[in-house]
Amino acid sequence: MQSFFQVVVWPGGSMKGHSRQHVCAWVLGASLVLIIINHFIYNDLLNDTRIKSLPAATQGHQDSGQQGQARVGHQQYRDRRLVKELEDIQRQISRLAGQKAVVDAKWAVGLKAVIADLSPKMAVTNLSTWDFSARLKDMEPAPPSPGRTRHVCPEVYLGPKVDNFRFHGMEAEKCSYVPPFREVLTVVLPAFSWSPNTTTFVISQIRKFYDIPIVVISEAPNITHNMTDVTTVSYNSNGFYDGSVLNKAIKQITTPYVLVGMSLAHFDNQSSLERLVRVLDDLEHVEVAAGAARDLQSHWIHGCLQQRLADYQALYTTGYYYSKYECMYCDDLLTPFITSTKFINSLPFADTLSGPAMYREWFNKVRAAGHMAMVCPDVMFYLTSHVNMIKEDWQKVARLWNIEKVTSYTGHVHSFSCKSVDISCKDPLKRIKSFLLPPCCRAIMEQELDYLLDYGDEHNLHYELHAGSNLGAVKMGGYLPWDYDSDILFEQQKYDQWLKMRKYIKKRKCTLNVVKEKVYFVIKCPYFFLEFYSHGNVTRQWLPAEYRNTPTKILYAGRWRNVVANPGLIARNYIGFEYLKHASHWRTHSTTDIGKAKGGYENPGVWQRCEKPGHHSCYDRYPGDGNLPFLKPFLHP
Repeated sequence: MQSFFQVVVWPGGSMKGHSRQHVCAWVLGASLVLIIINHFIYNDLLNDTRIKSLPAATQGHQDSGQQGQARVGHQQYRDRRLVKELEDIQRQISRLAGQKAVVDAKWAVGLKAVIADLSPKMAVTNLSTWDFSARLKDMEPAPPSPGRTRHVCPEVYLGPKVDNFRFHGMEAEKCSYVPPFREVLTVVLPAFSWSPNTTTFVISQIRKFYDIPIVVISEAPNITHNMTDVTTVSYNSNGFYDGSVLNKAIKQITTPYVLVGMSLAHFDNQSSLERLVRVLDDLEHVEVAAGAARDLQSHWIHGCLQQRLADYQALYTTGYYYSKYECMYCDDLLTPFITSTKFINSLPFADTLSGPAMYREWFNKVRAAGHMAMVCPDVMFYLTSHVNMIKEDWQKVARLWNIEKVTSYTGHVHSFSCKSVDISCKDPLKRIKSFLLPPCCRAIMEQELDYLLDYGDEHNLHYELHAGSNLGAVKMGGYLPWDYDSDILFEQQKYDQWLKMRKYIKKRKCTLNVVKEKVYFVIKCPYFFLEFYSHGNVTRQWLPAEYRNTPTKILYAGRWRNVVANPGLIARNYIGFEYLKHASHWRTHSTTDIGKAKGGYENPGVWQRCEKPGHHSCYDRYPGDGNLPFLKPFLHP
């Protein structure tokens, strides 16, 4: 796999069979900023004008006034949505500015959709210089472009009345400039758990429609005996993973394209392989094309998935945002697919995975490399069963991706402990230089704090969440994902009583160390530490006299905890300018004089550049403002 950080590919530019070109990501980022400024400033002015020009809500104009207000409200909602889409793309681009990095093909697709929303006339302008989508029968066919190889003939649309049942309409033309299809595509059948009867039946069905090479992966080495142009790759389920065997089989292929026909139970002329090859020929930013599928229970699915990784979580959703050539853009696919042999050899399956986890990991690599996949639902494959992933399957990819929670495309939520997916909470300071602290590690810190505060409550010792813990409570309702300690303020007269918890905390394998007698001590636990500061009084002395015996409480990690008297005011005065915006922990970067003068941060809301840009928990993948991107990482505005 090529690193996310090695090469820049310009979507829509030459990729297949051509050299990859390096571009500056900041150019596209600057263009996005101009789009935002030009469109949305104009729209704000336009909306102001619309509002001012609305008829007065009198009896005679009430209906028209309400309709006008509704139109403006709809326009404002649309603008917010488009701003969010542009902001997401711009943030991903700006974090790579000035570096060599993959320009994700999805950015181009998303930007084109925004353009279409803003100006439908611009959307009909085809940006491709080589477009072989189906033409109307009265139009001249597009000529082959010099220097380009076409593997299948183009299509013509004959209209909706070719036959009564609509099984015809989009039809392939006859042409003389394409190679025989047996020189174009090879079928690979990963028959890891297929019965011999299913394997031979599927091969015979494919042969009825296509005279193309077939490679079968099977534990039965003689299963294809006497079959012409069928190769068997032997497989021992006890000795090898599916990924390594599949990679071995694909390396034998000499045709430009390969069909990975997992779970096939049947085959007929509704599984048009030419249609999928045509999509790959026509759309350079698409590297994988699949069809829909029907299983033995007669259940049909399109199999297009969207995937998001954020804050050590993965979310899979069935569906699509964009389409082209009557095919859906997807992040992942659940159905048989075609890809180029060159591409799949350059980005092989993980040789330590088997089953559906192997495909999830592979499609994640495809997306990380900036490429797109598609499902064309008019192509239908026949499967024994649809993909069913249980918790053990998801745990395999969770380990690889450093995630502790997966929401499956079925809606099932699978949660994993830090240990089960190899997430370590050791050395949090090192981690928070670039990455969010994993939620399971934050939970450990919140549990440690709960344990100590419960001790204070049980012994009637007054305390208040202070400093960074107060800030976390105000902004996140819990532990800041870029913090690595907790801060508690308590009454100095209770100092000796707090020290008595030494024995209490041994159960948690924690120790208490006095740093400054009568003023400050630290509790060190296996992964984190907690700082206790004493003052003559806690801050509730500044509450009205009637409230001083009732400390202010704030929701922290699901529990109402004592906090400084006015948490927002004290956080603002403690941190200074723009304290609601975010910045990495002060211990992870140097602070300038002007930053110190401002309260600690010169540019709040601007993250440090990540040391591993492809990771889903890099700070700079997230906005520098707002708590919802962290509390609800998959929430759309």
